[in-house]
Amino acid sequence: MKSCEDKVFKFWKTRGEKSDSYDRLVKVNLPTIEGLAIHLGVHRDTIQEWKGKHKEFSVTLDELMAIQATRLMQNGLSGNYNPQMAKFLLQANHGMKERVDQTTDDKPLPQPIINVPRNDIDAKD
Repeated sequence: MKSCEDKVFKFWKTRGEKSDSYDRLVKVNLPTIEGLAIHLGVHRDTIQEWKGKHKEFSVTLDELMAIQATRLMQNGLSGNYNPQMAKFLLQANHGMKERVDQTTDDKPLPQPIINVPRNDIDAKD
């Protein structure tokens, strides 16, 4: 996971008479289960098998996924990562979804009926 650091490159975008403009490019290197499998020289299925058999390995995978989710959220919000891709990965890998309110079917709630006195006359009744 320590080797999965993003690299930021600045490059000269345009050269002008009075000023130059620079841009930056982020080479994303997210920690992933697939990347861990490649690093260890095993199949992805083996990683999942080890997760079930070895508690310490399971904790490591949980940490990997937490780091991945945090980086996707932070960098997706800041614009360092493509926001649509960050959203897709958060939905696919971390269970974060846009949800519809199932109780009201996204319709406004009805106004409650409350008998509130409006003036002194209503208060006497």
